[in-house]
Amino acid sequence: MALPNITFIKGQGGLGRALPGQDYISGLLFFCDDADLPSGFTTTARNKALYSVADAETAGILDDYSDATASTATFEVTAVGANGDTLKLTVADLNTATGASQTTELFLVEKTASETTVTLLAVKIKNAINAGTQTHGYSATNSTGTVTITAPKSMGVYLNSGTPYVKTIVGTATATLTQNVVTGVASLQAVWHYHISEFFRMQPKGIVYAGFYEIPSTYDFTELSSMQDYAEGKIRQFGIYKDDSAFATADLTAIQDVADTEDTNKRPFSAMYAGDLSATSDISTLTDLSTFADNKASAIITQDGGGLGNFLWLTTGKSISNLGALLGTVALAKVSDSIAWVGQFNISNGSECEVINWSNGDATNTASSSLLESLNNKRYIFLKKFTGYSGSFFNDSHTAIAQSSDYAYIENNRTIDKATRVLYLAYIPYLNSPISLNADGTLTDNQVASLESVGQVALDAMLRAEEVSATLVQIDPSQNILATSELVIAVTLVIKGVARYITIPIGFKPNIS
Repeated sequence: MALPNITFIKGQGGLGRALPGQDYISGLLFFCDDADLPSGFTTTARNKALYSVADAETAGILDDYSDATASTATFEVTAVGANGDTLKLTVADLNTATGASQTTELFLVEKTASETTVTLLAVKIKNAINAGTQTHGYSATNSTGTVTITAPKSMGVYLNSGTPYVKTIVGTATATLTQNVVTGVASLQAVWHYHISEFFRMQPKGIVYAGFYEIPSTYDFTELSSMQDYAEGKIRQFGIYKDDSAFATADLTAIQDVADTEDTNKRPFSAMYAGDLSATSDISTLTDLSTFADNKASAIITQDGGGLGNFLWLTTGKSISNLGALLGTVALAKVSDSIAWVGQFNISNGSECEVINWSNGDATNTASSSLLESLNNKRYIFLKKFTGYSGSFFNDSHTAIAQSSDYAYIENNRTIDKATRVLYLAYIPYLNSPISLNADGTLTDNQVASLESVGQVALDAMLRAEEVSATLVQIDPSQNILATSELVIAVTLVIKGVARYITIPIGFKPNIS
């Protein structure tokens, strides 16, 4: 046995020191009725910058299910029966840690000589349930022989359908069991908390702006511009969670329209979209996104299948998705890196995202290779496994555009968006500046060299960070700036390659020479 002592455990991350640059700054857009806003948000203050899960909780985004409505059932004792009779009630519910189905025993009581009336027997039942509340989370009250059983709020909608409660009576005692007296309503905050937690699980040093906006009659996603206003244009990537209506490919085009506007405003971003696929019985029927022209929008179609995400799916009845983890991975990656880099971005922590489901609840491990290929060719993002290799990984970094496009992948868009940002800041001081010309009206060599250097120096930081392979800034000295007042500066980027396919010829020979 060790000597008594005082031990200090030095923590890490408490200072929240900022990462260099702003590539990790992200936004999460949620929709809800104004009556359901977290306590830290109002109709005139819909956005907050969060630096940790603790910040989210301080802002009222909680995972305690306090905003849910608990479902109830009643167990009415109608005949007290004889001494020695037994009464038992079980409920088919969920393990809160894994979402696995289980059978929970709420009570098993024996009628004795002390229980001479239905009310006294009901009191015994009520006390038995409440004695186990710390274990199973159910509680009970009694009124003249009728026991009202209140489920944990975390069960949400799970107990609303079917006959989850089962009574077993041995003897002459009788009781009436009524299911679903009060219908459960799922927690919204628990889902919001989950996505924020998943973001910080993947990018612990990130910053995420959370925005809560009223559910619109028509989705146009102009809320993204409002969030950029609040963040002063700093948000580089958005996650958009829409669970109140079905997944719609038209949403991707609407998101693209906003992204195009923000490009013009010099506030470019990439967006990841998660819509509700709970009513999609066959995931193979999803629309082919390669026919779209929405390079700033991506769609995620998987979710956790064996952890908290799965529990939330079962208790809300809505697609949960891997949106938070996807956004966190993008925020963690260099702008040039694919989020599907197997050696760098394992999305499983051994429990969360270790088991993978489609966002309609179906398991991905039963999907055929042809289905995976089809959904990949349709340019959806999903988690997948590799045989013999531990972890869960994104299939690719697709955007909703043809694979032949220069902007077919998230990293392509992030790279050029970063380049445009740095070049904008480098050249904005030169707007309306004088330009030196030769006698023939062409730009002087010194003027050309000076202005090319401005752009090259700005891009050198991306070169040093290995976010691009090469850059070239060129100015044609013969352009007629006197006639047009327009200076054309041509910039060429050689981006980083991505090894999407690795081919290894292998065979036998009698010798190696």
